[in-house]
Amino acid sequence: MSKILTQEEIDALLKSVVTSQSAAPVAEAKDRPIHLYDFKHPDRISKDQLRALRTIHDAFSRSFGTYLSGMLRTLVDINLLSIDQATYSEYMLSLSVPSCIYIVASKNLKGAAIMEISPQFALTVVDRLLGGSGNRVGNIRELTIIEQNILRKMVESGISILTDAWRHVYRLNLYIESFESNPQFVQIAPASETAAVVSFEIIIRDMTFPMNLCFPYFVLDPLIQNLSTSWSNVATKRLSTRESEGLRTRIQLSKLPIEVRLGSTRLFMNDLSKLKVGDVVRLDERNDECLKVIINGKTKFWAEPGISKARKAVRIVRRVSEMEELNLG
Repeated sequence: MSKILTQEEIDALLKSVVTSQSAAPVAEAKDRPIHLYDFKHPDRISKDQLRALRTIHDAFSRSFGTYLSGMLRTLVDINLLSIDQATYSEYMLSLSVPSCIYIVASKNLKGAAIMEISPQFALTVVDRLLGGSGNRVGNIRELTIIEQNILRKMVESGISILTDAWRHVYRLNLYIESFESNPQFVQIAPASETAAVVSFEIIIRDMTFPMNLCFPYFVLDPLIQNLSTSWSNVATKRLSTRESEGLRTRIQLSKLPIEVRLGSTRLFMNDLSKLKVGDVVRLDERNDECLKVIINGKTKFWAEPGISKARKAVRIVRRVSEMEELNLG
């Protein structure tokens, strides 16, 4: 006779079947890698596009640093720190009051971007341009109308350099739309809109100042899709004959400072104070040695002194070798 199962035995069999069926998927799920995804901070810019953005803004930082060095008559370095994706509201909350916020727009794009510089840096630049020492300003305050007008040329040159850095991807044609010192009055994008925040540091002597660029995603959207492909085409693009000739002509017309040093020596201050007409100062160089021809601060040639058409002149003997250039500095 076949045995009739009780209700307890039936429940036990059903429980064992359900357990065996659910065990395999759970084991497979444990083997799969888990990737965290933050729905509040979605990554809308790919890694390749971020790499292209870094290349563009790294070129901008070098060019802008060179411009500031010439304008302020001191060494200025600008380093690209990071490119982050954050919501527009988070970026605005990170700004201090007062700030130096320049709203930058383009006729070719919908919307606007932000160029934000440190108020301390702005006041330091104003102090430097007006003949001061350019030391760090202790008290942070809002810029006056006169100070804003003084800084406007610097910022306009900065966005012009930024436009030039983007020229291979898109013609931005940026211009200053307005200036604000309070972040609460700046609303160029919805609070939840994703924005690309490009962070820099400006180094002047021993002082460091922050600078940021903020691009809402809908501003970058028309050009960000072909960003990686456009930038890769730049590396493989060859200059035309006309472009090569124009570049060669500009290089040939460039002027560089050239100097020839007859010799050098060191004197004690006591001996220097007793110098009079007719005294002979002995130089470190021998009279039969070649002279250094220094171009833009670096020794490039060896030469012999002479006269040409009643003027002092030198005749190039040979080029400085790589080893000699390393030793000479």
